[in-house]
Amino acid sequence: FCRPEQASLMIYPARISSDPELLDELSWDALSESRIHPGRNPKVLAPLCAVQPQSADEVQSIVRFANEEKIALVPFGGGSGLMGGVLSIRPCVTVDLRAMNRILEIDTAARAARLEAGVVLESLDRKLNEVGFILGHDPWTVPVATVGGAISTNSVGYRAGIYGSMGEQVLGLRAVLPNGERLHTRAVSKHSSGLDLNALLIGAEGCFGIITEATIRIFPKPAARDFLGFTFPSFETGYAAIQQLFDARLRPAMLDFGDDVDKLAVGSLLYLVFEGTEELVLTERTLAERICLGGGGTTLSREGPEQFWLKRHDIARRFIRNRRQRRERGRDGVYRDWIHVALPASQVLAYKHEAQQIVHRHGVRLQENGLWVRPELFSMRLGAEENGTTPNARLALEETVEELLRLAQRMGGSMEYTHGVGIKLAPLMAEEHGYGLEVMRQIKRTLDPHNILNPGKLGL
Repeated sequence: FCRPEQASLMIYPARISSDPELLDELSWDALSESRIHPGRNPKVLAPLCAVQPQSADEVQSIVRFANEEKIALVPFGGGSGLMGGVLSIRPCVTVDLRAMNRILEIDTAARAARLEAGVVLESLDRKLNEVGFILGHDPWTVPVATVGGAISTNSVGYRAGIYGSMGEQVLGLRAVLPNGERLHTRAVSKHSSGLDLNALLIGAEGCFGIITEATIRIFPKPAARDFLGFTFPSFETGYAAIQQLFDARLRPAMLDFGDDVDKLAVGSLLYLVFEGTEELVLTERTLAERICLGGGGTTLSREGPEQFWLKRHDIARRFIRNRRQRRERGRDGVYRDWIHVALPASQVLAYKHEAQQIVHRHGVRLQENGLWVRPELFSMRLGAEENGTTPNARLALEETVEELLRLAQRMGGSMEYTHGVGIKLAPLMAEEHGYGLEVMRQIKRTLDPHNILNPGKLGL
């Protein structure tokens, strides 16, 4: 992997692989081929090879060598991203971080854990459970996603209502920058000593550095957990009740709300989970019931929300068994996509109304309007089929998605709140950030003049 005179950059041959099956796995993530706009299909290449470092020193050696030789590097965690953040769109070497999976320290007094970037979220949560703590980040990808990958997209999980996004749980980071230098931020909950350099890496999809180690918040295992379910006559009545919940400063651990016709023929469905001390959970349940029933809701048994909670990671286990199945979705002419936009809460219903008109105009099928975690985080699930009623269904669906995202931007919102940008949303980064994108590009040019780290992602 290096010339003899570069002994300091030596990578053991056993860490390097050119196995075709492994390279195919590492060339793609959980983005379905059909969710890429057909007018912007990138040419995806198998990596030249994969390197599996086992220490920060080895990561530094890889980056220094790649920077000198101007070889592109693509960091790879669990490969469960949904926006194509690990796609190989130019000749590259994939840096597979899954061997860096040591839990280095669990400090219960500090309510913090220090671990390598390749630690899988589920394995960390199980270890924390042994000492009476939990991991606050709980996305659908828990069985496969790594800590470094989750930080790199600043993803949101089911428990984000009380624990925050993955980025909000970060205390400190260690990383190798594109120039081969190491960055180490102090693992403290608050500082007032200049820029927060954690932000250089949180949500940055490996474009500004490869995370090697993280110190994150951990939380005491809740003594009690309660499940509530309600139906409402309409999305609007349910949304009004949710606004009242948040006006009352209730913060459910999980909030899942929508008008999915497969679950409810008419109206909308709200699932809530509260967890914490027994006294707190009882108080929250009582107040939530009062608000939801007073807002026109009808109580459901706990079976629905409890089953939803128990099965929330099943999709990831199916993904582990067959990664290619998700990649190849749409080859049968049945296309699926969704949006997850962040909006001012005052704009959500207006956005929903205008968005439905856009969907109807394109001849695309609206499967669900929904909210996740907070009233500001709005989702739509969409579908289209090559059945004669929607000509060029894939193009119609992806143009619908882009128009909906631009509508969110015009209404003061953000085009994505949980899955990152990757290649799928990169064309919309200029509208998202304005001159801010040029600021990012200037930082990128300063730290990465040869553009070696995850090129083509984030619109950089």
